[in-house]
Amino acid sequence: MRSSVLWTPISSCVSRARNSSSPIAVWDRPPLRKPPMAVLNLAPGETPVARPDPWVLLADGEAPTVGAHVIVPFARFKVEHNELLAKAAAVGVAIGGADVVEELAPWVARLQLVLLQFGVFKDGRLFTSARLLRERFGFRGDLRATGDFIPDQAVFLLRSGVTSLEVGEAFPVETLARVVRAYSVRYQRALDPQPVIIDQRLQGNGA
Repeated sequence: MRSSVLWTPISSCVSRARNSSSPIAVWDRPPLRKPPMAVLNLAPGETPVARPDPWVLLADGEAPTVGAHVIVPFARFKVEHNELLAKAAAVGVAIGGADVVEELAPWVARLQLVLLQFGVFKDGRLFTSARLLRERFGFRGDLRATGDFIPDQAVFLLRSGVTSLEVGEAFPVETLARVVRAYSVRYQRALDPQPVIIDQRLQGNGA
């Protein structure tokens, strides 16, 4: 619910507080939630398209709502996984480059989403984590990337098994979709089903 309190710059409040002997009221407010992001669907064989997102990233200490689609940090999931899996309709786990993805293996069959949180676009550890989740641990849910990645990395994310991207204000959805559509043929095989150049050449030669 939107607050009816009228806000003033904090510098003005501090100035008045220093010159006043009256006590200043302080109250707790719930943490600010990030604004909804567009989610670009990169599912294999489908046209890249933005779609509504039912997932909610829980704030620290926030209890899961019964029947909701919730995402929690991996550290919290390791402690509260029984409660989360019992209450929520679907559970996702957020991991960063420093998280050991092998520790997530026991639960991958019960997760509907893994959120790859890129802190720095030059950090390639999450590309490896994505491939491990798909190839070694058999994760079949939505593998989503968010954070500090650039449009040119969208194709490499797709090739690593990523199936959706959270798109913020850094660049529009159309830019990412255009980059993904621009590469219809690959040089090497990976986790995406796109054609590989060598196969097309062999077919052209009647092999």
